Amino acid sequence: MDTIERILALQKKAGITNKTLETAAGLSNGSMTKWKNREYSPNTAAIVSLARFFGVSTDYLLCLTNSPEPPSAENPLTEEEALLVDVYRKCSAAGHFRIIQFCMNECSQADEGNPR
Repeated sequence: MDTIERILALQKKAGITNKTLETAAGLSNGSMTKWKNREYSPNTAAIVSLARFFGVSTDYLLCLTNSPEPPSAENPLTEEEALLVDVYRKCSAAGHFRIIQFCMNECSQADEGNPR
């Protein structure tokens, strides 16, 4: 199995179209078709974006490991933190801005002793 086959397997498992994957992962239109036809290979930025989208390690996509799980960090995320990261990754750039702005406002209010 190679990188493109891994991406296609993850896409199939997620049950999403090429267009949906390209949009969600921030890829160029037609990228998936070009990769499937072996016209091009995914570049580094695409690999990182796809790994984040699918929640797997870049090593898994590059066939350097058979474990799709990203390496565990010293301070693993709580379920709530992981949910926030997942939602953030699925949002548009405008959504990212709104999430960050909301979180910063919440922190400011908590610092002032005025939690919502």
